[in-house]
Amino acid sequence: MRFLVVVLLASSAFANILGPLVARQSFASDVCADVTFDLKVPHLGKDFNCGKISACLCKSTLDDFVGSNPVALIASGFVGKAKVIGILEGLIDKGGPSKCTYPAHAVPVCKKGDPCYFDCKDGYTPSPASKPTQCVCKSPNKECNGKCGKYAACPSGKPKRELLPRDSACARGLTACGVLGGRRNAFECVDTVSDLESCGGCVVPLAYTAKSSGVDCSAISGVSDVSCVNSRCVVHRCRPGHRLAHDRSTCEYDEDRDPVLLAAQYGLEHIPLY
Repeated sequence: MRFLVVVLLASSAFANILGPLVARQSFASDVCADVTFDLKVPHLGKDFNCGKISACLCKSTLDDFVGSNPVALIASGFVGKAKVIGILEGLIDKGGPSKCTYPAHAVPVCKKGDPCYFDCKDGYTPSPASKPTQCVCKSPNKECNGKCGKYAACPSGKPKRELLPRDSACARGLTACGVLGGRRNAFECVDTVSDLESCGGCVVPLAYTAKSSGVDCSAISGVSDVSCVNSRCVVHRCRPGHRLAHDRSTCEYDEDRDPVLLAAQYGLEHIPLY
């Protein structure tokens, strides 16, 4: 029964998928377009119509789109994920693509009618409001250390050295790391040799540290069971749809093991569509 449900979701009668607004991770530039089309793929010598897609798509996010859209999923069951991404890239190129460039503090949002639209983070505001080209810090707010807000004064961002935690405050073998969501000078003593969330170094750096030096093993994509051994992440098991890398450091996506795609493919091969 679950196979039939997957197939019905992606059949032409049930899969007119609309995607007017897609929020994304921050990219400096991208190629985006509004597209409306019937996604067709070859099957048994004919083109099978997997369903209609009407969405604003950007090339940088096609991998996520194909992994979540029901129409794209059923197409992947026929020809594979990489092939579907290639089809969508071609449709973007033919759909009057816009070459988008994003300013600092921008959060790209592919929106129907305005593929290059973006919101702003860190307290900044899109300007102008209708077709923004930059993120501005509007008065009476002020900029301070890369943020926009109501500041009476703006300290340098580099705390006084005597206020900084030192590794000497921790027991032998432990490292002073910052605390997620804590005060700037807050720290905790971590065994980075075996700590799952700060493996090999501090994931949350101290106030004076330029960047994190460790890895949160539990955040590795596709991981089911993992530990930190001798300052490196060692993966023991992966989630369905992933395979263990040869060095056991990560899990690699494998569409041939993806249960969603396998279910869709099984349904298409064994259940007739009307």
